[in-house]
Amino acid sequence: MHKRNKSIGWALNQFKNRSLQGVSYRLNRGFAKPTRIIFCMTLRCNIKCRQCAIWRTPNKDELTTEEWKNVIATLRDWIGPCRVQMAGGEIFIRNDILDIIKFATEKGVLTGVVSNGTMITKKIAEEIVETGLGYIHISVDGIKPETHDYIRGIDGLYEKTIRGINYLVEENKNGELSIGIATVIMKKNLHELTDIVKYAENRGLEGVIFNPLSPTIDSDPDWFKKTDLWFDDLDEAYSVIDQLIDMKKNGAKILNPVEQFEGMKEYIKDPSPTLHENCWVGITNLSITSDGYVHTCFKMPPLGNVKESRINELWYSDQARAMRENIKNCDIHCSPGNFVYRRSLIDEIVRYFRYG
Repeated sequence: MHKRNKSIGWALNQFKNRSLQGVSYRLNRGFAKPTRIIFCMTLRCNIKCRQCAIWRTPNKDELTTEEWKNVIATLRDWIGPCRVQMAGGEIFIRNDILDIIKFATEKGVLTGVVSNGTMITKKIAEEIVETGLGYIHISVDGIKPETHDYIRGIDGLYEKTIRGINYLVEENKNGELSIGIATVIMKKNLHELTDIVKYAENRGLEGVIFNPLSPTIDSDPDWFKKTDLWFDDLDEAYSVIDQLIDMKKNGAKILNPVEQFEGMKEYIKDPSPTLHENCWVGITNLSITSDGYVHTCFKMPPLGNVKESRINELWYSDQARAMRENIKNCDIHCSPGNFVYRRSLIDEIVRYFRYG
């Protein structure tokens, strides 16, 4: 990663909190502050992805500009140097998003965003770079226009997405902004994944982060049987993933660790079971929804709302402690399709010095 994603203060803070996560997990306590922070800035979206249910969700009252700024300032005062990912919906639907990003970076919060790229004009690209944003991942689900447009639900989107990437590259003259691609692995695009990696390399991007197809909201264990995007041929899917593993080992710009791809193969074989491995989300994750509700796990009730309580009070509350115990004993169907791979502490340190 480039220097906007690098901070010795953040690295030391990560090390301290990762060191405390074991005891936090055993005792269901929030001794470790969250190390993975996600803001859902809006549920509004300008496209209709076939694999996503968010755009079908009724819009909710969103936190105002000042409310988001208060959240950011509170987090920074409590956690210290931290990294936040902002997502949606499509975050550039918010006309105040650049103001919020700039506020975060000026507060010393390492900030990244996920976007479909279609709303990024030359002017917006210039403003994005000027905010001090650390990274932006643009969703690209096919190297062929017809594939990307089919998955994204609207004709002509591929051209707009690539144009948005081009504007970002052109405006990122000093190379401080990390520009990458996010791709969902599914039946429809299996044989275009390696070409997406090659495109990212040829365009001078940071790389590609892959995630397998998963439900965005649905908890139905049989969700994958009800979509034409799920894999028909497991051997074919394994073969493509093995190609990505080989590319990764040979230095290709793929942001996933090899272990994550191996986990994806197990997931693709059977996405219906609940998680059997220890779930750490109760002590690692802090998510805030567009209307201000605070979660560790979205499958569980919220801990409260930032409009009524301070985030740190919710994190240390008796309710949070009970929630952490419930998460450890959870039997709710939880398909790990977004596949957040928890690296070892040593791997985190190595990755920091290699990528930031």
